[in-house]
Amino acid sequence: MSNQVLERFHRALIEEIQTQRPEYLTGPFTVAEIYQNLVPYGSHRDRIGVEMNGDYEDALLRLLAGEAEYLILDSEPARQALQAEVGSPNPNTGLYREFAAVDVRLNPAYLDLSASVMDQLSDLIEDPVIEDPLTMTDLAPSSAPAAQLGLVPPGADIFSEAEAPAAAGPVEASDDPQVESAVSAARSPLAPEFVAEESEPVGTASGSVPGQCPWCSETLPDRISLKFCPFCGTDQSLVPCSSCGSEIEPGWSFCASCGASSEG
Repeated sequence: MSNQVLERFHRALIEEIQTQRPEYLTGPFTVAEIYQNLVPYGSHRDRIGVEMNGDYEDALLRLLAGEAEYLILDSEPARQALQAEVGSPNPNTGLYREFAAVDVRLNPAYLDLSASVMDQLSDLIEDPVIEDPLTMTDLAPSSAPAAQLGLVPPGADIFSEAEAPAAAGPVEASDDPQVESAVSAARSPLAPEFVAEESEPVGTASGSVPGQCPWCSETLPDRISLKFCPFCGTDQSLVPCSSCGSEIEPGWSFCASCGASSEG
């Protein structure tokens, strides 16, 4: 693999980041964003100077493994795995896809930015955007209205504690279990059959943002039946390992690739 190909790939990545996501010049982005959104093979092969998809994958594999030191992976286990693959006699050039959710950064030592871009970065540093904490709280899954989450049927009457109609009178305790169960159900703001269906919303895996795909960081559409990311196609029931980015299936306590705890 020619160093010129790596250099052109790196230059194309910087130019696309400057145009699309200037915050990535100094902040992290996922491996998946490189080959899906920023520098996909189909639209950039001529610009990079590769004729086949295998050449593109080989260049990206080497960049992520640290060759030429253009990119820095946040996961050391992922970097070591990619380096070992590059050094093998017949490397699997598509191995980087197993680390799609791993964060990667541009090496600041190899950033050749124009004056206009430097001015934009200075503005971002001097005047950062601070999210309203109340707004962020309102977006949390636990505070979302039950009707928006689809936990109650359309047209159902749902009252908050302040709006709930006054009871006709105190309800006397009963020794009959069936009576007690009926009283408890009447006091609950949600019908039992809908409470049982409540589950963790898609995109709230450990380390991810609610409503965001943990694999490619794209904002997910607000659909109750959503099971796969419409941008990268990843099963949203799977969680990326916080250490190496490999898939962790439901019920696993440790990553099968690097042995890291799934709670980490």
